[in-house]
Amino acid sequence: MTPEETPGSQMALALLFDQQPEILKKPVQAIHMAITGGIQSKTQRLAFNAMLKHALEEHARNPGLETETYSISREELMRIIGYSSPNRKHLKEALTQMQKLTVQWDFLRKDGDPMWASCVLLPFVAFDRDKVFYSYAAQIKPMLFDSKIYARLDLRIQRTFRLDPAAALYEWVNRFRTNPSKRTNEMTWTDWRWCIYGEVSETSILNEYKIFKRDKLKPAIKEINEKSDLTIELIENRDGSRSVKYLQFIVEEKQIFRAIPDVDDKGEWEKRLEDLGLSARDRKKILATYPTAVIDAHWKFTMARVSDKSQPAIKSPSAYLKRALEGNFAPDVVEKAPAGGTQDMEAMRDIQTKFTQTRNAEAEAMLSEMLEVDREAVIAEYNAAQDSKVTQVPQDNEKRTSRYMVPLFAWLAKKHWGEPTPQDLFQFALQTGAISLK
Repeated sequence: MTPEETPGSQMALALLFDQQPEILKKPVQAIHMAITGGIQSKTQRLAFNAMLKHALEEHARNPGLETETYSISREELMRIIGYSSPNRKHLKEALTQMQKLTVQWDFLRKDGDPMWASCVLLPFVAFDRDKVFYSYAAQIKPMLFDSKIYARLDLRIQRTFRLDPAAALYEWVNRFRTNPSKRTNEMTWTDWRWCIYGEVSETSILNEYKIFKRDKLKPAIKEINEKSDLTIELIENRDGSRSVKYLQFIVEEKQIFRAIPDVDDKGEWEKRLEDLGLSARDRKKILATYPTAVIDAHWKFTMARVSDKSQPAIKSPSAYLKRALEGNFAPDVVEKAPAGGTQDMEAMRDIQTKFTQTRNAEAEAMLSEMLEVDREAVIAEYNAAQDSKVTQVPQDNEKRTSRYMVPLFAWLAKKHWGEPTPQDLFQFALQTGAISLK
């Protein structure tokens, strides 16, 4: 763990990134293209990645269709790259400036001889009220669409960077996260400068390594270590001389992002839930939301209730299990840590549990403050949504025990506020002191 990292900051990262990944399978050749004719900004890099992701998805849907010009919604492009400025002119200028940037790369021809090539980064770009239109040079399209070697870039992480060199360096080192050695290739420091910054003139102060390291390299490393799912460490090689000649990076995925569920356990529960009659959608939601220890406890609770002949029969055990989990009918279960889990992951789960309890309590308070006629209308709406009368709130106030009311509060909280977002959990964790960014 680097000096900038704390368990709290890493939990904050995990909470913020607890959402659907936006993966671009970017060909390694495209990552290794050398930009000339200017400096590629972070906005331009993210825009190129967003447009490439959209084009690759369209190509996958229609593999036999030859498309010369692609289009993407302007709002979708702005969302993917995290562009929130009301100044659309800046975005338009950034995209049109990409027509002045050229890319150079090496490849092997069919006869086995190497060939050097160069083309414009974005030959065509156009705008209308709602869309952005773009195309690629014919010579570069096979490299973009038919590559078998690629790096998986998560655009939701890349757009959090503030520094241009950080976005570029993250892209370069990302594919080495799965390398057994956890190390990038070793290259001269001037090659690394070109990769993460671009061309420099002969009079540039960045021709001096210590200035390049101070102004570009170290800030980029710091931001990647603080804001991404990777930790990178710089290795300098002087090759027997007094000055640094070569650079290399150690690349490791942060522990908190490595938590992998017990596949065998999940697979077994998938089958048991299916046999009980739960839909594929419900099974997926349950397995993604609850630890297997919690599912097991509520399964036993449900089976015991189904077998209890002294109470009304349960017509739908699958529906009852869902309500039991949502209402936490078996609250005394001790959750086991997931395989490969850490204290941070357990703390994150604790944050989510406390958030749910807090919202349910707020829903309970909201219900109690309603006029009786409004309160009964809410309960009637809830009862109408139940699959079985067994889970409905009784008409008699004396029979309205926590067994019936807790699921009602959970339903009301979800109805009123919706599903909690990562930002909701993040703010709750900050407010309660569970995490700190300091």
